[in-house]
Amino acid sequence: MTIANIVKESIGCATSVAAELWALRDGIRLCISLKLPAVVFELDAKLVVDLLKKDTEKSNSIDVLVADCKEGLKEIPMVRIQHCYREANKCAAALARRGALMDQDFTIFRNPPFNVVFLLSLDSAGTLYDRFVTSGLKVF
Repeated sequence: MTIANIVKESIGCATSVAAELWALRDGIRLCISLKLPAVVFELDAKLVVDLLKKDTEKSNSIDVLVADCKEGLKEIPMVRIQHCYREANKCAAALARRGALMDQDFTIFRNPPFNVVFLLSLDSAGTLYDRFVTSGLKVF
């Protein structure tokens, strides 16, 4: 089963890390409510993945979101959090573009939208994508 959600809640002015954590927390809650036994979360925000993997005792607003996510993850029997590069996260990008055009704050698709079905089939086939990075070298 493929489940995708679009989160566009009114969280006010927030950092991209806070927005990622907010969306992840909603996704975790959805997985718990659906009683999914095994879930893989792929995030293109490496900082969020790192925050979820380390122990922290701080109490700022980001750490509260991190703690909420960690507590929720404990309720899913088999769970994996992993980083993927933005270039490989095309489904999330397509859903985010779609969400920006929608009036609803939170939408659940029991079946993925048509444009995402194609991207999921590429993902299932193991399609690789180029990642362009600057080398830091100057060409004269």
